[in-house]
Amino acid sequence: MDTLSYKYGNSLYLNITNRCMMSCPYCIKQKWAGKFRGNSLNLSKEPTAQEVIASIGDPKKYDEIIFCGYGDSLIRLNEVKTIAAWIKSKGAKVRINTAGLANKYHNRNILPELKGLVDIISVSLNGSNPQEHNKLNNPAFKEKSFDEVIDFIKQAKIYIPSVTVTAVELPGLDTEKIKKIADSLGVSFRSRPYLDEYEEN
Repeated sequence: MDTLSYKYGNSLYLNITNRCMMSCPYCIKQKWAGKFRGNSLNLSKEPTAQEVIASIGDPKKYDEIIFCGYGDSLIRLNEVKTIAAWIKSKGAKVRINTAGLANKYHNRNILPELKGLVDIISVSLNGSNPQEHNKLNNPAFKEKSFDEVIDFIKQAKIYIPSVTVTAVELPGLDTEKIKKIADSLGVSFRSRPYLDEYEEN
C-alpha cells in the first residue's frame, strides 16, 4: 500500500505526487531509492484528494500538516486546494514545501488560489544566480527558473502569511548568499542539512 502520509517529529507529511519540476542529483529521492526514514514514498499511482484526507485522521493532533513527499505537490494544485481546505476546516495548520516553479508550470499565478488555505510556504532555493541554480538543480525551465522562483517568492508574500526560503548546505554552495537574497525579499531563511547517509529514523 502506498504511503500517503507519514509522521516526522510532531508534524504530518503528505505524499501526493512523485513528479517534480526539478531533477536535483543531490535529492534524497534519487540517493535513497524513494525511501525516507523507514517509509517508501514511491507511489504506484497518484492518490485522490479523498484518499489523502482519509489517511490524515485528526489533523489537530499535529503541529502542522505539510505537503512534502518526493515530488512537488503544487503540480497537483486542485488536490492541494481540496485537501488544504479540509485541513483548515478542522482548525489545523497547513504548510507547503515547494521548488517555487508552480506559476511557470501552470502558466498563471496560482498563489491567490492558496490564500486562506496555506499558513506557511517554504521555497527551496539552491543557487544564488541563474547559472548556479540551473547547474545544481536541473530545473525544467533551465536558467529561466531562478528568476521564476524569485518572482514566486515575491508573489507568495502577498497571499501567504509566512514565507521561508530554504537552502541545502551542499558542498560548495554559499548559503549565506541565499540568505542575503531572502533578506532582500523580506522573507525568512532556513538552511537545511545535506543528507548524505541514509537515516532509518
